[in-house]
Amino acid sequence: MFQNESYADFSQPGNRSAMRDALAAVRAEFGREYELLIAGARLKTAEKLRSLNPSRPGEVVGIHQKATAIEAGQAVEAASAFFPEWSRTPAERRAELLSNAARMLHRRKLEFDAWLVFEAGKTWPEAEAETCEAIDFCDYYARQMLRFASPPELVQLPGERDRMVYLPLGAVVVIAPWNFPLAILAGMTTAALVAGNTVLIKPSSDAPTVAAKFVEVLLEAGFPERSFALLTGSGGAVGDALVDYLLTRLVAFTGSRAIG
Repeated sequence: MFQNESYADFSQPGNRSAMRDALAAVRAEFGREYELLIAGARLKTAEKLRSLNPSRPGEVVGIHQKATAIEAGQAVEAASAFFPEWSRTPAERRAELLSNAARMLHRRKLEFDAWLVFEAGKTWPEAEAETCEAIDFCDYYARQMLRFASPPELVQLPGERDRMVYLPLGAVVVIAPWNFPLAILAGMTTAALVAGNTVLIKPSSDAPTVAAKFVEVLLEAGFPERSFALLTGSGGAVGDALVDYLLTRLVAFTGSRAIG
């Protein structure tokens, strides 16, 4: 039975101490460079995107690549090519991988809280609530996929034999916002993945490190490297290219009117 992830109570000394340790561990990773991930290959570009701590703009949280329309096209082509294989993966296996991701997010919960504090400017309780929501998305969508894989019998009319089947679409572009860079990104990405689609992840340029860390969780959980891609960079350069590409079958996004 589905249950929401429990929130850590930071009024408890033990939880406060553990959170301080997580903040220190995350701070030790400041300034690390992260690559694009396309078809399992890790790529660098000439231009870089520096993600800053909004509370201390002099601190570089992470260094990321500025993808272009060229990398966007390569990613969509690769995702479309892998879609037939991924879509035929049994729903039970896809749900199992997503359940793995939920457990790994739970294990790394305070770490993700710390990244949200540093990169998105969240308070401790706000970060905790968002990470818990991401865990809930993973757990809930895994359970829902099992339900959708065995839809109920339809009412049969005389002379007919009807059935209902849910079909994945293909390559899905996910454009995540800056204000919930983990929960909303995780929700849109995992819903598409567990349904059998391949996914192109385009995080907010204000919080790309959170997305890179979430990609680590997906890989650790066992999702094939070719089932998704990570493309960082400006919306005008890479986001538009992903949305406009001929093989893109669906766009999931949360953002401003300009993003829409």
